[in-house]
Amino acid sequence: MFMGSILIFDYDGVIVDSLDLFMDYFIQACKQEGFEEIGSKQVFLSLFDGNMFEKMLEKGMSREQIKRIMYFMRDELVLNQEKLQVFPGMRQVLKTLSSNNSLYIITSNESHVVNQFLSLHQLTMFKNIIGSEKEPSKVKKIQMIIEQNGHNNVFYIGDTVGDILEGKKAKVDTVAVSWGWHDLQKLRKIDPSYLVSRPEDLIHLFP
Repeated sequence: MFMGSILIFDYDGVIVDSLDLFMDYFIQACKQEGFEEIGSKQVFLSLFDGNMFEKMLEKGMSREQIKRIMYFMRDELVLNQEKLQVFPGMRQVLKTLSSNNSLYIITSNESHVVNQFLSLHQLTMFKNIIGSEKEPSKVKKIQMIIEQNGHNNVFYIGDTVGDILEGKKAKVDTVAVSWGWHDLQKLRKIDPSYLVSRPEDLIHLFP
């Protein structure tokens, strides 16, 4: 359908199966900062109904506490990279898509963590990775990429309600994937431009 597109990927829940590890370290770090109420999967995933950092501020966390939580999580994820896996089929999908499209990653994770994992798995087809240490807002990250490339055929591919809402705010087409952190029913309610259920479906959308 769309060739020569700018494809902006979320990382966790779209490319890498990281929910359990990310969540465990996040909850542990929150408890260390005195936020015991963030102790279940349901509460954790609710942080991604919007921008994660804004939701953390709404919980009463200071910016310094958020930094400490993210630094703890970054260090633990780096130490445990071998426990993370690329979603089945995604490796070949990314290689195929990179032939005719420009690929980017924007993420609430840190660029260093993502870069290390992608290098380890020889997934080096991305033109840039913009992590949380560069800019917390995914809307602004998308706008950065648009400023560099123009606004034609720009798509944001995410797995949470927050991803899709931020893509809409940035005025780009959104692609929700159902294999990530938020389920199909929840994603359908926010009316993404496209909804896909397998990584291979992305090849049909972006040949």
